[in-house]
Amino acid sequence: MRIIKCLIENARATYRSIAEEVGVSEATVKNRIDRLIEEGIIRRFTVILDYYKLGRAIKAFIGLKTQPAKLQEIVEHIKKNPDVHVLYRTSGDVDLLFEVIFEKMEDLNEFLERELRLEGILGTVVTIVIGPYKRCPWTGI
Repeated sequence: MRIIKCLIENARATYRSIAEEVGVSEATVKNRIDRLIEEGIIRRFTVILDYYKLGRAIKAFIGLKTQPAKLQEIVEHIKKNPDVHVLYRTSGDVDLLFEVIFEKMEDLNEFLERELRLEGILGTVVTIVIGPYKRCPWTGI
């Protein structure tokens, strides 16, 4: 877990720096990372963007109540949109919950009007993020 924590902080960290941080040899770090990759625990190394610096500071969570027969069709439509960063099937008041990030409120409004005019959507709940208490490790927002 200490090796994983180091990689989460900096996936480009060298085996040497990780070894120094966790107190084991470089060979041990390499072997453990290789095993984590082989076992599918580490699925990929990726880039985390600072969306604020990219000018995309409007983050919202959108919940949808859907007709069961239309759920998969709605999922396929929504997951194609590049502004949708995560999409979950949920229980409770909504069937789907997803996160979107936009540059301006107008972009969010346009998304709601254009993308969510699908047959089978029974209700929509939009929650705009005002500010973080703890930032998302993937989006930084």
